[in-house]
Amino acid sequence: MTQKLELVRETKLFRLIPGTTEDSRLEASGVALADDSSVFVCFDNLNQVARIDISLKRGNKNRLFPTPSLGLGFEDIATDLEYGRVFCLIETLEDFEGALHGFVAEYDMKGQFIRCAKLGTQFKQQNKGFEGLAYVRLRGREHLYALCEGNHGKERKGSGGRIDVFERSRDGSWKPLREIFLPKDAEFEDYAALTYGSGKIAVVSQESARLWVAEIDEKERKVVQGSSKVYRFPSKSYGNVEGIAWLTPDTLIAVSDRKKSQQPSRCAEMDQSIHIFRVPAR
Repeated sequence: MTQKLELVRETKLFRLIPGTTEDSRLEASGVALADDSSVFVCFDNLNQVARIDISLKRGNKNRLFPTPSLGLGFEDIATDLEYGRVFCLIETLEDFEGALHGFVAEYDMKGQFIRCAKLGTQFKQQNKGFEGLAYVRLRGREHLYALCEGNHGKERKGSGGRIDVFERSRDGSWKPLREIFLPKDAEFEDYAALTYGSGKIAVVSQESARLWVAEIDEKERKVVQGSSKVYRFPSKSYGNVEGIAWLTPDTLIAVSDRKKSQQPSRCAEMDQSIHIFRVPAR
């Protein structure tokens, strides 16, 4: 039987972000560590990023600041705490040749824009691109792990989701490095969020309402065989989780998008919220 994640604490985002109310549309889509005591949260309907204390209480650290971008909103967010960089994922935009690509907008920790770079993967549909982003520094080299909503453009029989790995070039661009195909254990209906830390990767599916966790062989850049584990959320109300980040090796912080019109009314209980879950021991 699939184990449940253990809820530590949670609350609605409007209760934490100054200047927002219960009627505010806070379509949270990604979360990443800002420092030891706070996280950044991005939204797919706003060119703004929130900074929130992980105590999930109102405080001076909580605020919403503008993040200028090429598109409206972001699909995910990742951080490089060592060098003070924030990476915001734009799902798809057309380039000058009319091709659809994901883009990454880069900022410093104060939200000052640095650059926006195209990711090489080409997509066929406007809203079917990258859904998750993780930043990884290995042996002095910078990498982005970008989670596809599906295997769009490179389907293969018997495969689930796909993560495209990019490496930073000297000019600041991101060059394609390799692909990681998720194992059969992670064959979900869709793929909504990604996080990577301490050699462990986690992927969320909204449609399947499941979380997949595995260890990564950082030398071979592949999933360690036998390390996969799938978890379910504490109840069926968690149908909109769209962003996750590791707080500790066994604790995740997550954010939820706005309830969709076709979803059951119970999903409104946990939408537009921030949650902390503990991953149970096996």
